[in-house]
Order: sequence, then structure tokens, then C-alpha cells
Amino acid sequence: MARKNSYQDYLKQEFTELIDGLELPDLQKRFMKSRWLDQLLWLEGRANWASKWSTRLRLTTIVGGVLIPALVSLNFNDNQLGKRIGWFTFGLSQVVAISAAVEEYFHFGDKYTQHRKTAEYLKSDAWKFFQLSGAYQEYPDHTQAYSTFALRVEQFLQEDVQSFVELAKENAKQEQQQDKQDKQEHKSSSLPGKVSASD
Repeated sequence: MARKNSYQDYLKQEFTELIDGLELPDLQKRFMKSRWLDQLLWLEGRANWASKWSTRLRLTTIVGGVLIPALVSLNFNDNQLGKRIGWFTFGLSQVVAISAAVEEYFHFGDKYTQHRKTAEYLKSDAWKFFQLSGAYQEYPDHTQAYSTFALRVEQFLQEDVQSFVELAKENAKQEQQQDKQDKQEHKSSSLPGKVSASD
């Protein structure tokens, strides 16, 4: 049976060996492992975690959303079976509503996309650094290219954090707008002088 984190273990081993093989001072190799590699592995793990939850919740919502109308449309002559199916349908509708609400609240799909994007940027830039290509082709060796690499890593990580701050602000703004709308609807429905359908 394959280990759960086999890809992350592979990345850690592969990149550790590559870093150890570079002609860099030990301190810079240590920085690469404790900052770049650590963040890359963390992002890989979080992206996988968010992807799994997003998939589970969305599939639950989709499959449940398809089954509920079919179950509601069924007519059973057996009253006992009809009650059971009714309760099952009710329970399933609650599971679907909870799944949709949890996905909407936690934004697992957005988190997956963001973590995956940053992880891929970090990997791509590291390969260019290892091979002294792309932004690093002007440098004769890794020692001289290191400061540019370190700066780019921090820029990628800062952009990742900034994206999450913006997402959190957007979510807070949407929640405030929804609360305001709910209050306005509640206020308008409870105004005096409204004639109800039963009057």
C-alpha cells in the first residue's frame, strides 16, 4: 500500500538532494530548506487537503441535488416505505444544504487554486534556479544567483498571503452585504400596516 504523503516525501527527498548538491554555503542551503522547501511542502499539503474537501463537498451537493427531486417524485402505495423515503429525502436535503454551506463558507476550491498556483510558481522558479536558466541565466553560478532566488521566493509567498487577505476581505464584505439585506427584508416584512394574507 502506498504511503499517504508519498509525493510530498518524494519532493522533499528530491529537492533536499538537489539543494545539497549545489555549490552554496551551508547557511544558504539551510535557508533554502527551512524557507523555500518548507513552504513548498506546506503549500502542496494544503492544496491536496483543500482539493479533497472541495471535491467531497461538491460531489455531495451535486449527487444529492440530483437524487432529491427523483425521491420526492416517487409515490409509494406502502405507507411505511413512503415515510422512510420521506425521512431519507429530508435527511439527504439537509446533508446537501450543509455541504453547500460549508463549501461556500470555507472556499475550499479557491484555497486549492491559490495554494496550487503558489506551489507551482515556487517549483518552476526553483528549477530555473537549479539550472541557471530564465531569470537566473545571467549569473555564472548559484552563489551569485541566490539572492535573486531568495527575493523571488519571498515575492511569491507575499503574493500568496496578499491573495488570501483579499479573499478574506471579499468574504467579509459579502457577509456584511448579506446581513444588511437580511435586516432590510426582516424590517420590511414587519412594518406596521402590512396586511397579511389571512386578514
